[in-house]
Amino acid sequence: MMEIIVFGTGEVGKNAASLLEQDFHILFFVDNDEKKWGTQFFGYEIKNPVEIKQYDCDIVIASLRYGIGIANQIEQMSISRERIFFFRRFMEEEQYGYEMYPLIAEKIERIDQDLIQYDLYHTKECKTKCKKVLIFCTFFSTYAKQLIENISDRYDDVEFSILTNAETYKYQIKSDQLKHIYCFRTMCDLKTILEQLPVYDAMQLLWIEREWACFYQLIRMKTRRLNLNVGGSDFYRTDMAEKDFKKNLIACADGITAETEGTVAEFSSYYGKEAANKTNLLPFGIEVLERIDERRAISKQLLRKKYHIPQDRIIVTCGHNANSEHQHGKLIDALIHLREEIKKQIVCVFPMTYPEGCGVYINRIEERLKETGLTYVILREFMDFQQMAEYALISDIMLHVQRTDQLSSTMLEEMYAGSVVLAGKWLPYESLHRMGIFFLDVESVMDITQTVEMVVLNIEEYQKRCKGNRDIIHNHSSWDILASRWHALWE
Repeated sequence: MMEIIVFGTGEVGKNAASLLEQDFHILFFVDNDEKKWGTQFFGYEIKNPVEIKQYDCDIVIASLRYGIGIANQIEQMSISRERIFFFRRFMEEEQYGYEMYPLIAEKIERIDQDLIQYDLYHTKECKTKCKKVLIFCTFFSTYAKQLIENISDRYDDVEFSILTNAETYKYQIKSDQLKHIYCFRTMCDLKTILEQLPVYDAMQLLWIEREWACFYQLIRMKTRRLNLNVGGSDFYRTDMAEKDFKKNLIACADGITAETEGTVAEFSSYYGKEAANKTNLLPFGIEVLERIDERRAISKQLLRKKYHIPQDRIIVTCGHNANSEHQHGKLIDALIHLREEIKKQIVCVFPMTYPEGCGVYINRIEERLKETGLTYVILREFMDFQQMAEYALISDIMLHVQRTDQLSSTMLEEMYAGSVVLAGKWLPYESLHRMGIFFLDVESVMDITQTVEMVVLNIEEYQKRCKGNRDIIHNHSSWDILASRWHALWE
């Protein structure tokens, strides 16, 4: 059995331990956290990374966020690139599988399988007069769904395809103009698909993900126009090594878009010549805005009853999903310090309807809330656009203090519906102020305490100041306004 060393003892390392030991002899794990050295990890010793130099076996990197940086670290130890592999876990037929793929992308092997076998519709590519646009997004995203459906509703000259990991698109997107969904599991699958694709009129990468950066040359060969869209996670939540790994993909793109002026400026500054003169502002449209307008006439009392929220309290919405990036623990710390007279006037609502797999985290937050004396509601069931609109209409105050973000559509929905939003000043939202949108900045999460008290005591005054937000956000984020600009990207 082949020997390997695994680098990384975080969440990915936990997955790697049980899967890799089925086919390999794991010598030990290594980690940059010296506090872990000498301890055990799933029955394996954790050692100092310098120990790698004493062995001739391959090294498997079990880290998503820091993988490229770790690869650079290993190379600086004079270890051949050919010995460095990444670990990926994927779901196939309701079971987890895994792959080790090489750092050297050219060494990823192609599979002997026809393109049609990867298409969830199993249809052949055919020539049409429509513009052929391939959307890239590894996971299921409502942004991809809204983009395809809203452009299809307004234009009949575009034929869409999707390249993804997510079979969910087959059941979620309603558009006769979606012709192919190419679904890959492994990097070998991805290379096989890309090599067999025809040349597209345009390829639209919704986020600058590592998978696409690995195959930037092949992607560039397969399209007449290559567009990238900057996401918060692929820019603000990656380290320098990961950003630099994506430079070649960014350099060969024809156009790059981002959702805020702040992100456009920061992205252009970081990448310099690679992004020069081709990075522009273009938000996604927000379909929920239309649903909000459709349901404004519904009684708020009825909606509160529907979502099991007390009728006599001011609703304070805490974040908008179950991701720990929303800093729920710190939010609770700040809310605990509210004066008792304020606590008696509010109900804290924690929308935790997505992503999947966060049950343990949600339960931990609820256990914490039980100890606080706060009146609270946790929303767990996934919401469709109509339900999201209904909730936005009854929310009074929204606390949005993610660690990083580019632009939150849920925050804009709440602003559009009339909520008073308190957002972290560290987020790149200054351009929203310049547009005339009213919301309050907080310097730190703990500043929430004083600011919430101020708003609760003067809620009617602050809600009046928010009334102008509706028209501004419509012009900024309505698909009626933005569809033509997205369509023009593919000319």
